[in-house]
Amino acid sequence: MNIFNFVFYKMYKSTARVNDLSPEIATIIFLSVIMFLNVFSVLLLGNISIENIGRNKIFLLLTIILVFNFYYFLNNGRYRTILDEYDTQTKNKIWDVLIFLYPFISFYVSFKLLKMNNSTIYLTLSALLLLEVYAYFNPKKR
Repeated sequence: MNIFNFVFYKMYKSTARVNDLSPEIATIIFLSVIMFLNVFSVLLLGNISIENIGRNKIFLLLTIILVFNFYYFLNNGRYRTILDEYDTQTKNKIWDVLIFLYPFISFYVSFKLLKMNNSTIYLTLSALLLLEVYAYFNPKKR
């Protein structure tokens, strides 16, 4: 199992329940933001400050991740192949829970490393949780 593809698949399925327009685009953007937060967290753990990196390089990093993901998933309709591949596999509850927690952990770690106050962190995580719960209980299926 390719974990990168599987994370995309699970996020796509969640996004598709609430986004009729183009869930693949929304999923790619959200996955890219989470990947950026992960890279950014590693940089912060390495004691590399935002000031040392510079705003332009931060935006460049985010852009590179976005372009890579857009190319990877949209090139030759790869995302459709991924969806077909994982639609036929049996479900694994442990992986489902881990993929569900991944965005929360990513946001939490990066916000803590940025020394944001707890109320901001919990507000953001609560909003993310509400979106996830809404997507989970939304009866629309794709």
